[in-house]
Amino acid sequence: MSLLIYLISFLEWFTTLSIEIVALRNFTPIIGTNSISTSIILWVILLALSYWYFIGWKKSKKLKKEEIKNKVILNLSIAWFYYVFFTFIVDKLVLVNLLEYTWSYFIAILLSSLILFFIPVFLASQTIPLLSEILKWDNVWEKMWKLLFFSTVWSFMWSVVTSIVLFPSIWVEKTAIFNSFILSLIALILASSWFKKINFPIIISIIVFLFSSLLLSSQWYQSKNIIYKEANSYHNIQVVENEKNQRILLQNHWYASGINIDSWESYFKYIKEIKSRILDNNYNNILVIWAAGFTLPNELSEYDSINKIDVVDVDKNLKSIAETYFLQKNLSDKIIFYSQPSRYFIKNKISKKKKYDAVVIDIYVWKSLPPQTLTYEFFTSLSNISDDIYINIITDKKLKSDFSKKLLSTLDKAFWEIYFKDVNQWKNSSNKSNFVISNISSSWYTRYLNLSWKDIYYDNKNSIEVDLFNQ
Repeated sequence: MSLLIYLISFLEWFTTLSIEIVALRNFTPIIGTNSISTSIILWVILLALSYWYFIGWKKSKKLKKEEIKNKVILNLSIAWFYYVFFTFIVDKLVLVNLLEYTWSYFIAILLSSLILFFIPVFLASQTIPLLSEILKWDNVWEKMWKLLFFSTVWSFMWSVVTSIVLFPSIWVEKTAIFNSFILSLIALILASSWFKKINFPIIISIIVFLFSSLLLSSQWYQSKNIIYKEANSYHNIQVVENEKNQRILLQNHWYASGINIDSWESYFKYIKEIKSRILDNNYNNILVIWAAGFTLPNELSEYDSINKIDVVDVDKNLKSIAETYFLQKNLSDKIIFYSQPSRYFIKNKISKKKKYDAVVIDIYVWKSLPPQTLTYEFFTSLSNISDDIYINIITDKKLKSDFSKKLLSTLDKAFWEIYFKDVNQWKNSSNKSNFVISNISSSWYTRYLNLSWKDIYYDNKNSIEVDLFNQ
């Protein structure tokens, strides 16, 4: 029996911490990676885990042995059902609507986490405490303390496995289903070991297990205009073609790159603008931070005046996706791809005293932004590897939001003077637009006049997450 509870603990703790990683990953395309969402999700998961310890000691004493067995199977089955038919179907819908209709960024994430994760985690986490009520061992307390130790170690080990192994291999959607499959496997193991005759708990556990296996092995429906689709550790990626004969690469549900299939060139206006500035200034050694579909590097590589283009992105899959599904050709030998976090890459180049003729920053896609690339320290580090900086920013057209004003102030302080151009990426009905910002004066650009450097985004002090929500 002690071996059984160690096995169940091993599996149950896998699902709990893995679900937490899945939750954080599913929220990222909508609200980005930030400390607010991480801390809230952690709190909700830990609350659900520990709440049974608060109320269960009274309830479990009143349950008979057979009642406890039935309750464990029922809890696992309900948790499985909740994940499969609710949480991982409506999670994005719930978060988006709460962000839209609540006044508080914090409240929106808190309510979303409670609605989506509290009940199934609370039910599944009762498994080990309930099992401890019916399993009789010698030195039971010694073994329970050891169980707590091993379950904690296993949980964090499995959270690493989720990010490093499962996301890249079976992607995020199937990882969520895999967690539900583990719950069904626990129910089946317990039911088959407890009950010698066919009864309701065994029937339920078998049905749940078979359905989970079917979901895990099934292929997702894919629209005919979708060329490729994946959800890995970093991005939700789709390559699609539309009726305008355009091929688009979407990252986290946002247009990241787009080309006209006839010309094989980008139709994004900010790409055309930055390309023109690079060619006008005769740069030949360029750094592009953020890969997406490699449209800008690919077009620049066709010019003899450009010798080398370094491209940096944390997602190592993007190069193969661009070559196979988006551009559908091999990239030029001039293009060197580095799969690294941008700040790590820049720090290494600074230490090696590596300089570029120009640096292009194309990271920012509305609200799904990496905050570490919006700070004064990040922008000043760019000055150590190049004198000429070009940045694509998506924000409100009038540059009146707190995010716009603080970001431009941060850029202005980092580079001493900046210039911007609205390239009108969207229709007039939208309140957002693309701005190309540079520290290089140009007759096509407007000088940004900052009255003060009062509100600056620093690494250790900023309001980026809240400002993005409110813009």
